[in-house]
Amino acid sequence: LLLGGALSVSAQKTAGQSNLLSAANGALNAGVEYAFGLKSTFDLSGSIRPWKRTEGYVNKYWLIQPEYRYWTCQKFNGSFWGAYLNGAQFNVGGKKMPFGLFPWLKEHRYAGWLAGGGISYGYHPPPPRHWNIEVSVGVGYEYIDYKKYKCPDVCAELLEKGHYHYFGPSKASLSIVYIFN
Repeated sequence: LLLGGALSVSAQKTAGQSNLLSAANGALNAGVEYAFGLKSTFDLSGSIRPWKRTEGYVNKYWLIQPEYRYWTCQKFNGSFWGAYLNGAQFNVGGKKMPFGLFPWLKEHRYAGWLAGGGISYGYHPPPPRHWNIEVSVGVGYEYIDYKKYKCPDVCAELLEKGHYHYFGPSKASLSIVYIFN
């Protein structure tokens, strides 16, 4: 008993991650998560896609997203509920999206910024020693300030300026996670 009290226990406090969904879109992304309690963590993730690919459409953006997470069992293990904020700047257009999503992006280009937040739910399978997978989805509100252009070309005619209030799905991730000891 006396010897047991003198031993220190090393706990998992930090994790690094990369969202595979964002990477599949050609973006550079990374996140770091820090534990500050048995069931609480803070995650700070970001993504940037600064270049135009040769497919004939525009898809440039950056995004930053801080999130508080409350784990239902213990940190980095099982389910969590989160509250997140996000901010982004974008220049997108000329692309047909899968499943018929956002059909207006095919014929027009949108440039602007957004800010918002929401709630999320995620899951980590019981952790192996270091590597893991995380799945997370979220719904929330986004304030979007934009300029709409006639076509995806950079020198296209400006059609309108405006803002939009969006409520709905606003976060999805399938991440590979490395947990540091």
